[in-house]
Amino acid sequence: MSLDGSYPKVSVIVVNYKSYDLLRECLRSLLESDYPSFEVIVVDSLTPHIRENIEKDFKDNRIKVIHFDSNIGAAASHNIGAIASDPSSKYLVFMDNDVLVTKDSLRALVDSMERDPQMGVIQAKVVSLSNKGRMDHMGLGLDLAGTWLTTYGQRAEILNTSMEIFAASSSMMITRRDLYFEALGFDDTYFIYDDDTDYSWRVRLLGYSIGFEPRAVVYHGDKFSVRLRHDKLYFGFRNRLLNIFKNMEAENLALSMIITLYLGYLNVVLLALAFKGREVLAYAKASINVVKTLPLRSIHRKIIQRRRKVKDSFFYRRGFLRRDLLGTIVMMRELLIRYYHSLREK
Repeated sequence: MSLDGSYPKVSVIVVNYKSYDLLRECLRSLLESDYPSFEVIVVDSLTPHIRENIEKDFKDNRIKVIHFDSNIGAAASHNIGAIASDPSSKYLVFMDNDVLVTKDSLRALVDSMERDPQMGVIQAKVVSLSNKGRMDHMGLGLDLAGTWLTTYGQRAEILNTSMEIFAASSSMMITRRDLYFEALGFDDTYFIYDDDTDYSWRVRLLGYSIGFEPRAVVYHGDKFSVRLRHDKLYFGFRNRLLNIFKNMEAENLALSMIITLYLGYLNVVLLALAFKGREVLAYAKASINVVKTLPLRSIHRKIIQRRRKVKDSFFYRRGFLRRDLLGTIVMMRELLIRYYHSLREK
């Protein structure tokens, strides 16, 4: 609630792809929210009869549906939802279709934003549904190889204090609508994965903070299996390289790119020894794409660097950017543990 007692309008943008069952449960949880002023914009790719199904199941004029007969990707879906949002909305909430929100989560996110005008983005407390009682991803910082220091897999009950983080996950996050346009929105050339990291990073470069709100509890259907999928590896590696190239200052860029490429090609060797041909190809295609699109990426970089108000040194001092490989080591350990448990469950 704002200082004058009114409730700022919120536009909730739900990205959906080829699914109605998950979306239906997501929308049910949203419409049970105790926040009084919001609309829902579903940006869908390739789900048959989605408008008819939503009209039949909900009959709620707060829901808008934008449907595409091709897969436009999450990043473009975020942008289309933002453009289609009510101009009177003060805030945009981005969320995945496999997220279930608690009744007061929207209220908690808005309340936290209203308290601090320098807060640009806030992430909800995203708890994994597949890894019971454990946290999903939250971006605490990036190591030298662009790998997240993340809350992924940590016990959810220990994270009950608001804090500043480096970047938010669009599984469930809120941002100021005017800031979204000031920051030029999401980079839709990312298609999927790490577009939220890039957006958060650019918001930070404009001088805003990113926060975590533990009162806004939501549940996310995180699936371990997709982490080793061909498209996840391709977009994950390519977009990590793009984040470093676009957003880092020149004096820090070279070393980070070299280390990231080196570790990527080390993964290629390990995957080749395991006869994972498609996965090897994903890394190769990602590197080739970055090289082929360098002229375009260089324009993006020039725009970002000219507009930045915060130096990398600030992020290094705060521990949001690191000169070690801690995130890479922790993530590999977590993936090996989850992979081992997934094999035992088969």
